[in-house]
Amino acid sequence: MLNIASERFYGAKSEPVDAVEVVAREEAGGFEWQVLAVTHGGVTDEYQVLVDATSGADTDGLSTPAGAQAYLEHVARFGEVRGSVGGTAARPMGAEQSNTSLIVDDEWVLKVFRRLEHGVNPDVELLTGIADCPNVAGVRGHVVRGGATLALQQELIRGGEDGFDLAVADRLGDPAELGAAVRTVHDALAAAFGSETVPGARLRESLNAHLDALVPRAAQLAEHEGGLRELYSRIPDGDVEVQRIHGDLHLGQTLKTPERWYLIDFEGEPARPLAERRAPDHRLRDVAGMVRSFGYAAAVGGKSREWEKWGVEKLLAGYGVGMDPILAAYVADKAAYEVVYEANNRPDWVRIPLEAIAAVL
Repeated sequence: MLNIASERFYGAKSEPVDAVEVVAREEAGGFEWQVLAVTHGGVTDEYQVLVDATSGADTDGLSTPAGAQAYLEHVARFGEVRGSVGGTAARPMGAEQSNTSLIVDDEWVLKVFRRLEHGVNPDVELLTGIADCPNVAGVRGHVVRGGATLALQQELIRGGEDGFDLAVADRLGDPAELGAAVRTVHDALAAAFGSETVPGARLRESLNAHLDALVPRAAQLAEHEGGLRELYSRIPDGDVEVQRIHGDLHLGQTLKTPERWYLIDFEGEPARPLAERRAPDHRLRDVAGMVRSFGYAAAVGGKSREWEKWGVEKLLAGYGVGMDPILAAYVADKAAYEVVYEANNRPDWVRIPLEAIAAVL
């Protein structure tokens, strides 16, 4: 049996695995494709994996060249293909995160979703809806099984370089261009999916509810809880516009080519329930994610606070917004989420978002 807890894509490492059951399987050319029901802390999640059928290896094989090729050749067995999915040759992209991406025929990216959720996948939904936007990669097709999206095939962004890597290496260029690209994507999402007006009180309620869920998961947040709630209370009562957004935007969700910036991975925050990630939200949540990403780039790259301030100011200028109570609240909310993530995954890094919370308060 595959040791799911040791895999990079497994998302509940802070809790012991109570049980693992194979609930679906298909032969895949020397590998076996499986859906695992993984129970932890009274919750059961489903994960898509690919194991070596001959050796019974306890690690996933999708990120190997042979596994990538096997997945591509047998993907139609795993679920219903909608649109066009497939190709001749596949290899791992090499950047393992919460999902696994394969490069197909040097023309497409086949993203394999690891944790399966039943419902409309925002990555498929949003990218299909804004296919004409110049700052996203077009969708070719996707695969579904039992209401869950297994994989998404979209255009390969040729020559695209990771925005976070560029920032750390001082090759980001003018952050105002990135801010303008984010604005273009937001405008496209509003045009495709509409927007609505809600009272500012709803934003405050949402932020406080998120904090309610976060504080018990990281003791480090307790001393800042009062300050965070006071910051949220500064959001005005007037009406604000909400719409579909990216939901988990940071420099690592961007690619830069010589021509333009692209935004990728429109799934939203992995820890949030699917219904929350599909709900309309304020555009500034995405902008706040980018602001916090400059903080991480500064910390990882050993850069000064002045560099971080420069990057944020240019980003906001390109987007066409300044720091206001709503953006400040979303920056703090993002940092609080980061505290929980780091406390559970990279404890040595928890100081980064804690310092950001102290600064914004």
